[in-house]
Amino acid sequence: TLDASSFKAFAPLLEDSQAYAQLSGCRFRLSSFDGLLEERAQSGSVPEVPPSRARDSGPRLAAKLGASSKVQEFAQRLGRRDDDLIDELDRAFRIMMMESVRNAMLSMFKALEMFPPAPPPAEIEDQDCAYEDVAAPLPHIAQRLYNDQVRRITDLETDDSFAGRLQRRAMTASFIVDFASELGVELPPVSETHLGMLQEISRRVAEETRRRGDADSVEPRAREAFLEGLGQGRLAERLRKDVGSWWAENKMAVGIAAIVGVGAMVIGGLVSAAAARRGGRASDDAGDEERPQRGRRGEL
Repeated sequence: TLDASSFKAFAPLLEDSQAYAQLSGCRFRLSSFDGLLEERAQSGSVPEVPPSRARDSGPRLAAKLGASSKVQEFAQRLGRRDDDLIDELDRAFRIMMMESVRNAMLSMFKALEMFPPAPPPAEIEDQDCAYEDVAAPLPHIAQRLYNDQVRRITDLETDDSFAGRLQRRAMTASFIVDFASELGVELPPVSETHLGMLQEISRRVAEETRRRGDADSVEPRAREAFLEGLGQGRLAERLRKDVGSWWAENKMAVGIAAIVGVGAMVIGGLVSAAAARRGGRASDDAGDEERPQRGRRGEL
């Protein structure tokens, strides 16, 4: 279900969209409401079902009708650049980008056969999940991401877990970003922090592939895994297209290091989140509670 409590400005839209989100997989598509919004605008009340919705099943049509009033209202508010909504859209964008880069990195490390790295770095403790620190050696980043994945899987076994709440919030952030993107709302700009991340992650991956001497054989597989790991939805497709186009234009000059770096540059600035976590608190994007200190090494 959508996490309305984490996005109070969007809460009325999210509450009325619960049934629709359950049927759509927490994605928002403006075409789902073709005909409904126009009818509501003309009638000012519950719209008549237009011919364009004739193929919708009863539950699906009911879910769309239930959400249509707030969809129209919030579309108008976003069109006016409502300050509260724009602030929460920015936050949702950052949360979604953090999750996207995490998933892309996870897929890439699997393709590199570094999930987990073998042998595990002795310096990294099982509870160290600060994978956002891309200045670290690549095996350290991979081990920290592996620890974070173990923590999430373990935590999901409990009711109302931290990981479960984190997952619901990420899905809700994706729904909000979908909503804004479908309406043509300008999304937040990319932070300058990403330029530094580009240099750091590129350097670490380049060091590792040179050390292993297998860049030519691993690069295509890892690149594809990274792009697929960006996820689904219009924003993910745009990112995939942008990163893929960049690689095609520069592949004679760069290898996997630059691809990963551009992905990091495009998607999100996470170094500050790692610093906050190491300072003994979770960042706003990582959650309001402390992260459970659990983890283990080995195969998932």
